[in-house]
Amino acid sequence: MVHRRQHPRFPSPPGSPVETIKTAPTKRTAPTRKVFAVLLAGSLCLTACVGNSAEAPSTGRLTRGPQPGDAATLTVLSQFGDNPTLQKVLNRLNEAYHRKNPKVTVKIQYLTLDDLTKSAPTTLASGAGPDIIDYDAGESSLGVLAKSKLLLPLDAAAAKYGWKKKLLPNIAARTTYGGQMLGVGRSSEAVGLFYNAELFRRNGIDPPRDHAGFETAAAKLRSAGVTPITFGNKDLWPSSHLLGAVLHANVPLTTINGVERLSGKGSWSDPGIQGSFDLVREWIERGWVTPNFNGVSFDDAAKQFFTGKAGMFIEGTGLTPDVMENMRPGTAEFVPFPMINQALGQQAEGGVGGAWAISAAAKAPAIAADWIDFVHFSPEAESAWLQAGVLPTTGYGPGSGTTLPALVGDSLAVVRAAQSAGGLGAWTGYSSSPLVTEAWNSSAQRFLDGRISAAKFTADLQKALASARQARG
Repeated sequence: MVHRRQHPRFPSPPGSPVETIKTAPTKRTAPTRKVFAVLLAGSLCLTACVGNSAEAPSTGRLTRGPQPGDAATLTVLSQFGDNPTLQKVLNRLNEAYHRKNPKVTVKIQYLTLDDLTKSAPTTLASGAGPDIIDYDAGESSLGVLAKSKLLLPLDAAAAKYGWKKKLLPNIAARTTYGGQMLGVGRSSEAVGLFYNAELFRRNGIDPPRDHAGFETAAAKLRSAGVTPITFGNKDLWPSSHLLGAVLHANVPLTTINGVERLSGKGSWSDPGIQGSFDLVREWIERGWVTPNFNGVSFDDAAKQFFTGKAGMFIEGTGLTPDVMENMRPGTAEFVPFPMINQALGQQAEGGVGGAWAISAAAKAPAIAADWIDFVHFSPEAESAWLQAGVLPTTGYGPGSGTTLPALVGDSLAVVRAAQSAGGLGAWTGYSSSPLVTEAWNSSAQRFLDGRISAAKFTADLQKALASARQARG
């Protein structure tokens, strides 16, 4: 999940090698990766709100309005509001598109993910919203907009531009609802393990390549007076990444998908799920996790890692640009979170970050699709995004003459390791329904600090999931 998120900047401490520590989308990332209370409220009222909006096309045809080559003005809402680096990439690609299509003006508005999540459902329902939106891809986010018929089906555009052949099958499936393609996955993301290689070397600790090595590293870091695992859960959603990493390392994806999809038949009370969550509680009891984590923000947890005060950070690939910006090259490395259940191939929490979608009320949907094709699928676009640390949703890889930053290469390897083995799963607790996410946000802090048991925590999640499935019909 986020899940991917946007984060404010905060200053470096004295003596830091950089002047400013900046944070970028992290998934929940996302879901991430979020203001799911707002999205929950929106999902419950959108059907009524849509009554005054333009009727959504049922076929996904792009024949209405101006066509590529015609004059048009489009608006885009992007979730890069707190990420100047990725804003520059999108701005450059947008300028390149304008040079090739001088009659088309595309205006991009940058919002934080929180602000986008708050405003998008109502804005789209009004019929006067943006033509294109970069939204979180998930049943509980993009799926809510799709169910409310606020988005244009993209099957006709996909056929025209060959998107379904370019996108990895599991990526295309994440934005397909009711048999229709409603979004184009913009980034592949996975939760893995960042570790401070310099700190490990200094303390004679081997890299955490397997789970036994991970636990040994945690114990040695604590003995050296270093926080083994940085973690801040004041923002609620980071608990999904911490617990989700262990869950995906311990139980089959079939079990995870059974609870992260409304069409699934699984139960959160599954013993494997409860056991995975209890393992994280054991880490906390051993003193391996940042103390008083429920009062620590994600930003401060990241700062602890960036400044060498913590040895490991269980986070998503969306953090890679921030690590590159705030730590000297070679200081940090990124590896798959080590599998606990050795009978399983490498799995990872994650999936799709943002997704491009077109409003059902867009007045120039054919040009909107053409713009998406250029800023996402053109060779110059895929190269630019990957160089910036945004991992491809296609099979794209750098050419032999291209050198990637080391951490970008690590991130790509982590995603591909899961895609080629056990698979990428879901954003734990943030994928199926806003109702489940609300239950997660209400109970995860209490579980992690020991106020409730894993049985109570998972029972709360299961009750919410049952309600969501009943409402779905």
